[in-house]
Amino acid sequence: MVKFLLLALAFGLAHAHDQMEGEWVTIAIAADNVDKIELERPLRLYVRKLTCNEECSELAVTFYVNSNGQCSKTEVIGYKQADGSYRTQ
Repeated sequence: MVKFLLLALAFGLAHAHDQMEGEWVTIAIAADNVDKIELERPLRLYVRKLTCNEECSELAVTFYVNSNGQCSKTEVIGYKQADGSYRTQ
């Protein structure tokens, strides 16, 4: 589910990659089901970096998830499809 949400974010921002690429700091998280994004919950994450190649055919999203008191770094790479959406392997 987290990968899907990140790719949805990435797809929405892909056309403005010069403005979005680089280091990020999460300052707010919103959801219609707040329980899912509270501390130690499954969809709580902290986006840190978005990187896109020149044509944005590959979009890398680096984020951290805090689970069971452990913070783990995750990188997801989305590959642009013919319809403009991104998919992971």
